[in-house]
Amino acid sequence: MVQAAGRFRELVVGRPWRRRRRALLAGAALTVLLLVAALTTVIFLPALQLREVTVAGTGYLQQEEIQDVAAPRLGDSVLLLPTGALAEQVEQIPGVESAEVERVWPDGARISVTEAAPVAVLTRTDGTTAVIDAHGEELPAAAGEGQSLTPLAVESGAEDPESAATAMSEVLATVPSPLRGAITQVTASSASDVTLELALEDGGAKTVVWGDAHDAELKAEVVQALLGRPGDVIDVSSPVAPVTR
Repeated sequence: MVQAAGRFRELVVGRPWRRRRRALLAGAALTVLLLVAALTTVIFLPALQLREVTVAGTGYLQQEEIQDVAAPRLGDSVLLLPTGALAEQVEQIPGVESAEVERVWPDGARISVTEAAPVAVLTRTDGTTAVIDAHGEELPAAAGEGQSLTPLAVESGAEDPESAATAMSEVLATVPSPLRGAITQVTASSASDVTLELALEDGGAKTVVWGDAHDAELKAEVVQALLGRPGDVIDVSSPVAPVTR
């Protein structure tokens, strides 16, 4: 009877380690609640609400267009600003090569962009033109102002002018720099018959039948090796069997 009474008393009163555990759990819960309350207070502090967005790195792009991406976030907490997602949105703007967004405490954000460099101006079969970068992406017209750009032209009668334009952009992007600097014009009627016009250092000119966008490095090496050969045309559409005429 005495032993049974003792066990009953332990269950009612609780063992010391159980009381300590309950105290620790209660303390931990209180600490978490206090931290959550403090964090919530900080997040909604008016002093930490986004009020100003600055833009750096623009030349031909309009800063307002980039600031508009972050405009819906004005008034939100700078702590919760999704910098990565905003940077991805900015990179969708034509002309933005890359973007980075960073918080500026206590109430600002800075968007730094790198603009895509214009390399050519494309003339379409309907006569319209577009400034493009090395990847063939169309840039704002302002990107071409004051620039010396390589003209690309889709030949009339092209059955697939879009593919021809894409192929010319790809070829221009992959041609090694020493040869690219001599290109005065690029034409094509399809994705497989890109042709380059070269201006030589001696004042002469050569026509290079480049073909498609593959094997750019090998084709460039063959062209440079054949530039001194007689003839006005170098055909490297099959670089392992080049032809001059």
